[in-house]
Amino acid sequence: MSGERRFFRRDRMTGHIAIGVVGVLCAAAVVFGVGMASAKYHLADVGGWLTSTEKGELVHVNGLSGKVDGKVTLSGSTGHPMKVIQQGGVVLIVDEVTGVVSRVDPAHLNVVQGAGYRGAAGMQVVSAAGSAYALDQKKGSVQRLDPMTLATLGGPLSLTSPLGAAAIDATSVLWVPVPTNGQAAPVRSGFAARPVAIGSAGDDLALTIAAGSAVITDFTSAQSVILGKDGIQVKVRLPSSVAQAPKGSVLAPTSTDGQLVPLLAGGSLIVLNAGSGSISSVALKLPPRHRLAAPQALGQKVYIPDQSTGSLLVYDSATNRMEQQVPVTGRPGQLDAFVKDGLLWVNGPESAKAVVIDGSGAHKPIQKYTPDVPGSQNNPIPKAVDPGGDRGRPAPGGGSGGGHPKSTPTPTRTPKAPPTHKPDPPKVTPPGAPANLRATAQPDGTIKVDFEPGGGGETTGFKLLLPEGLTATPDQIQPTGPDYTFTVNGGVCGSEYQFAVAALYQNKDHASEVDSAYTPPALSCTEPDTPSNITGTATQQGLRASWQAPPNAGAKKITYDVQVTGAKTATSANYSGTSVTYAQISKNGSYTIQVTAVNPAGRRTGSATRTLAGPYSTYVIHNGGTEYDHSYIWSQAASGSGQVESILDANGQSVQVRCQKIGAQYNHPNGEAAFSGKLYDYLSHNGNVGYMIGYLPNTPHSPWQELAGPTIWEC
Repeated sequence: MSGERRFFRRDRMTGHIAIGVVGVLCAAAVVFGVGMASAKYHLADVGGWLTSTEKGELVHVNGLSGKVDGKVTLSGSTGHPMKVIQQGGVVLIVDEVTGVVSRVDPAHLNVVQGAGYRGAAGMQVVSAAGSAYALDQKKGSVQRLDPMTLATLGGPLSLTSPLGAAAIDATSVLWVPVPTNGQAAPVRSGFAARPVAIGSAGDDLALTIAAGSAVITDFTSAQSVILGKDGIQVKVRLPSSVAQAPKGSVLAPTSTDGQLVPLLAGGSLIVLNAGSGSISSVALKLPPRHRLAAPQALGQKVYIPDQSTGSLLVYDSATNRMEQQVPVTGRPGQLDAFVKDGLLWVNGPESAKAVVIDGSGAHKPIQKYTPDVPGSQNNPIPKAVDPGGDRGRPAPGGGSGGGHPKSTPTPTRTPKAPPTHKPDPPKVTPPGAPANLRATAQPDGTIKVDFEPGGGGETTGFKLLLPEGLTATPDQIQPTGPDYTFTVNGGVCGSEYQFAVAALYQNKDHASEVDSAYTPPALSCTEPDTPSNITGTATQQGLRASWQAPPNAGAKKITYDVQVTGAKTATSANYSGTSVTYAQISKNGSYTIQVTAVNPAGRRTGSATRTLAGPYSTYVIHNGGTEYDHSYIWSQAASGSGQVESILDANGQSVQVRCQKIGAQYNHPNGEAAFSGKLYDYLSHNGNVGYMIGYLPNTPHSPWQELAGPTIWEC
């Protein structure tokens, strides 16, 4: 498996079918591979399934080469529009004319048995993260399904109709917009959980799964709500152009590869970052009166399907420019666009053409009707033949003419042993795909991948499918466990990785496997813990902020952002130490110190509030005049404000200076400017505390009329 990012969160199918099992489906299919149809066929790891209406086919395309590497033909579906759900080892096909849902086994590329559903419009089937549901949007009914057999699980739930288009997030929670109530209804394992208020009753709601998380956009009130496992996570206000757009005209994708959610409201493209909650908005010059589909985000670019021309409009958010259009079909018609395997797939179901685009913007055209694909008419699957023998052949010399038979004796023949047929191996029941896959970054930089066996048939063990450059311990887990956990090493902090688990089993005469769905993206490092023991100290060098590093700070590649607010302010970003001194902060007062630990996985902020006062220092008095002169300590920073102490012959006596303050102007009786100013030292002498004009204490600062900080703090 390559190191490309994989995103198998939500499938790109919303088949409109009714909830009602009508029988077991045994659809005929053309399967392909090297050898007989029972052999396992290895499709490209990075690939996608695309529908072809004209041929009634489902083709698999290698995402790296853009080449079709196989196909499945559904009997009786020629000319019928189809929808496909592709999620890990589950591939479902919906014939929108007959309303029949069938399942393709990607390991053997045949259509296996499954439940059939038929019905009217207003129905939706969704599958992702090992779960599947069928929804009657008109009646408000939600029914959980087995994604492998399509059998119903438990009874249906009743919600307030009509329901919006639903989707499943990375934690297997089904989110259902309920516009009548202005809510989003979560369903966990078939059970309804507490609904989350989004807007007002009757608001126009749409759901997007962004990087595995549900984002509900309320077009009526122009806001998006990013939902976490505990309900509302972030509420983001959108530009007013969203609310001003005609109802039903704002376009949003059903899912995105990353956290960017693009919204198209007329000529306005709004991009919401579901991780940070930030919003960007740009006015695009779009073709007038063209039929556009929901925008798709991949990397820094947004792609808008133009169904009037059969091409893609491309906007580069990094350069803020529209780029050259990407041709898809070259003619008007439906375009189905979705992101999978870190690639954008755009298919013309009514055309022979499609296109696949990578994260850099490079695109490869796809010819779905390539004639020499295994399984096609030019390259049919080998068929089993009769083992042979003489049965049914005329005997030598025999004929149907008249006359008497010759009297030659019948030759004596040694009877042949009847042909032997090896009995068919017993039918193998494959094990179920591993479920509940979870990838968790550890403080030491490893990733734990744990799962639950899928049950079903007998397995010979489990192995981890992981990107190149990473290693897993153990190499294989035995069927009986007891621990179903892999430890992954070699990840780079800040890079995302996804994993799948394969259940191994013996399929007749060869080894085979059933792969699970892929995990959501996981970082190889966890987000920082909160810095602790945050404190501030007033020093003669300035305010010194210090803190204790969170655990495993080195392994987590942590840096710090520091912000000090109060009487003075200061900031530092991307700081690597655990203390920093700010010479510009030397004023007594209350300060709040925020220290944010930052790494590629996230950020955590700790804070502390401290009341600080500068350190005391002892100085001697000078410039006090003759032995008959007095030096005064005043109650305020103003000469004559109220005498606290009069010191006779003060020169050489020590005072403890606590801080300095700019006060009232003092002019010396001798008229010399060198002894005039507004600076006062707040000090103590003989137990008396007050203000003394600044030229008297011999503080280490010149000119004395200016604050000496940070050596002496400002009061």
